[in-house]
Parts: sequence; structure tokens; C-alpha cells
Amino acid sequence: MQAEQLPIPRRKEIRSAIVGRHVVNGGYRGAVIFSCGNAARALHSWRSLNGNIYVVEVSPEGPLQPGKWWRPEEIHRAWPDLFDATPGHLPLPLMAQLATALREEVGDLGQGPYMVPTGSGETLLALRWAYPRTEFVAVYDCGTGTEYEEEAPLNRLVAAGGQVTRAAL
Repeated sequence: MQAEQLPIPRRKEIRSAIVGRHVVNGGYRGAVIFSCGNAARALHSWRSLNGNIYVVEVSPEGPLQPGKWWRPEEIHRAWPDLFDATPGHLPLPLMAQLATALREEVGDLGQGPYMVPTGSGETLLALRWAYPRTEFVAVYDCGTGTEYEEEAPLNRLVAAGGQVTRAAL
């Protein structure tokens, strides 16, 4: 069966709302986010609409440039009072919220397979949790934010759950 691309146009906005509420409700001073720019832009948009949280953006477009892949513990050491909102670093309870919100956004799905543009792997894993009987194919290197990063912490989980490809959609 031919796989079709699964469009989720509001996925970054959904994620940023979950992160933003967590930062506010958790009493964090703000958030730090390493990103290609997409997730950071969405978090800045949520901040301007819903609450004035402090956001440190590390991205190719942002005021700070990463220069290398930062592991969660390195980010925490550098910004111990900020929530790490980096894609691929969300704690499981927030991933569960993301899964629920994506299911509400997408609605019912068939068995698939569905191709999902993948960067950190968060969206793909949340979809697999939200739709355990549906097949999803992780697609890396198909646009900005989908570049395969060797050190990304969710790579093994993405690969263990099913098909992975590194080709354009």
C-alpha cells in the first residue's frame, strides 16, 4: 500500500501551547529552546498571545547559535532555572498531552501507512501513541526542521517503532 503524507498544519502551535502552559503552571521563569526555528517561532507566538514568559532561543535564525548538538544535561547546566523546551527533550507527561492534542486535531485515521516529516521525532512518537494501530513512516531530510541529527535523543525510539526513510516527500 502506498503511504500518504499526514498533514498536521498546527502541530507546532499545539506543541507550543502545551509547553507554554507547562512553563506558566510549573512556575518556571521561562524556557530555553534549541530549534531549527520553527518550534521557537511557535513558542514566541504563544508567548505574545497568552503570557509573557521569558524565552531563550538558540537557532540558526535566533540571537544565539548552537554550533553543536546540545544534550539535555548540558542545557540544564547552562540554564538551570529555565524549562528545556527543545524538540526531542519533552518529559513523558507532556508527550502524552501532545499525543492527545494531536489526536483531537487530526481525528480518526485508518491503518496507514502515513508519512510524517520527522526532525526530533516528537510528533511521530506522539502519533504512534495516539494511534497504536496505525502505521507511520518517519521521513527525515524533507524540509527545514527535518534534518537527521545523529545525536538526537529520540532516534532509537523512532527507528524501533517502524519504518524510517531519509528521502523527500
